[in-house]
Amino acid sequence: MESITKYSRWMSHLPQWVTNVPISCLAIPGSHNSGTSDLDPALGTAMDLTPSEQRLGNSCCDQRVIHRWTKTQNLSISEQLHAGVRYFDFRVAVHPDTMEFRFVHGLYGGLVPLALRDINTFLNQNPYEVVVLDFNHFYNMNQTAHHMLLAEVRNIFGHKSVPPPFSTPNYKMWGTSLRALWQTPYRVITIYQDDNIVQYPGIWAASTIKSPWANTGDLAALIRFLEANYSNKLRYKNDCLYAWQGILTPSHKHIALNLGLSLEENMASKATREFVKWLKSGKVPGPQGINICIADFIEKHDFIQTVVGLNQTITEIPTTF
Repeated sequence: MESITKYSRWMSHLPQWVTNVPISCLAIPGSHNSGTSDLDPALGTAMDLTPSEQRLGNSCCDQRVIHRWTKTQNLSISEQLHAGVRYFDFRVAVHPDTMEFRFVHGLYGGLVPLALRDINTFLNQNPYEVVVLDFNHFYNMNQTAHHMLLAEVRNIFGHKSVPPPFSTPNYKMWGTSLRALWQTPYRVITIYQDDNIVQYPGIWAASTIKSPWANTGDLAALIRFLEANYSNKLRYKNDCLYAWQGILTPSHKHIALNLGLSLEENMASKATREFVKWLKSGKVPGPQGINICIADFIEKHDFIQTVVGLNQTITEIPTTF
């Protein structure tokens, strides 16, 4: 339990002067496909699969294979929060039978509103923590569904929602530090990556985060991709959030050749291990450095401890460009 709860309040335990650093220049642990701990084969194959993949998944055997290769987290959203995760990667679908908002990745997972309420409860109990919720993939959702989901977000978090950058003179991204947020009720940054949603109250646009994806199943290629972005300073020197993705993506062929294995044992665990080693190799947070770091199975290989610890390497408060 100690390993899960040690970082429940890590933001409030940062050195005081570090809390004046813009959040786009802090090292923040995040989870990839955050809502997959409770994917349920009984709910059927999900609509993020191609039609041919859905047909394959109709058999019980293939649904078990899909489960093994689409589950990317062991911990629930609440457990991730207590473990120290502060960035969440949300993929959402309306279930075609129940019309419920559920997390999705090959299969359907838990109910989105319940997870949002868990986050709100956590923030009430830990008032100096700030979270980033990145809604970035949507399935079986029309405009009515989008507005219903956004209404849920607004109703649950209310005054905790951080105003979008540049919406008011006082809340430009560069001024969005933990210290500045602590002087307000704001604790939740909600990014909603749907081009048709504009100027919804309390919602940040897709342009406020960059998240380059290596799109490889090869571990050496992943590390080369990360290193090229870091050493060549491909993170543009601006004030948007930036996610470093320490994840491997299996091809259909790879899965077919390893049906009896799982993403966790075959790829993800070693990806998180090597990502942590890469972060420990002198990487530092900053305007062109480390910011949000996302991984699969975030409880492994001291991922949380390593990312949070990078904030101790910050030596100065970045100035406005």
